[in-house]
Amino acid sequence: ADCGGVVYAGDVDAVSLTDSTVLSCSARKGGGGVYAHNEAHLASSRKRTFLSIAGVAFIDNSAPIASVLLLQDLDQRSSISNASFTSKIADNGITIQTLSAEIDWDCRLGSWMPTKGVFEGNFNAPECRRCSAGYYGNTSGLTEASCDGPCDRGYFCPAGTADPLPCAPGFYMPVTGAASAESCIPCSPGTSQSAAGADRSCDACPAGTFADQL
Repeated sequence: ADCGGVVYAGDVDAVSLTDSTVLSCSARKGGGGVYAHNEAHLASSRKRTFLSIAGVAFIDNSAPIASVLLLQDLDQRSSISNASFTSKIADNGITIQTLSAEIDWDCRLGSWMPTKGVFEGNFNAPECRRCSAGYYGNTSGLTEASCDGPCDRGYFCPAGTADPLPCAPGFYMPVTGAASAESCIPCSPGTSQSAAGADRSCDACPAGTFADQL
């Protein structure tokens, strides 16, 4: 096939691909696995083509443009969940490409995925792309690396964090965006902090007591 080695969906309604493996398929032009598009130019004659992919493993598919999926001129967002893409690299290095089309990804918390554009290399959902270090993502449908925003004061967030992690007792973090436990600041000698997740300097030891650096 010129486009869509397994599925060629042009001017149709719902197209569903579920619980299967798409192995070593190819297309001469684009969309080694799937090509979905609308040809009609008038809104009144266009179909609301909708592509749903769930529980599918794409393995070693190939095409000069978009080795797995090529989505073009779709009025309704497609959806992808529980799917893996470990395909041969296309001539342009792109695994999935959207042209005037968008995708809703079912990603785990702590990760994100853009809805459109080019997607390169091997990846899978729900893993998707991890939220950047120093940021966290505790909601679904995130589309940027900053996810839900910077890690709160008193906490740190390694890459892929869903719930910020508190600095341990004896440490504090007065600013947002800490990326690791090493970012937390230890109490200086003569001060102490017994609570986790502190966001201000440690307290001075009471009279008659002392504390080594924790």
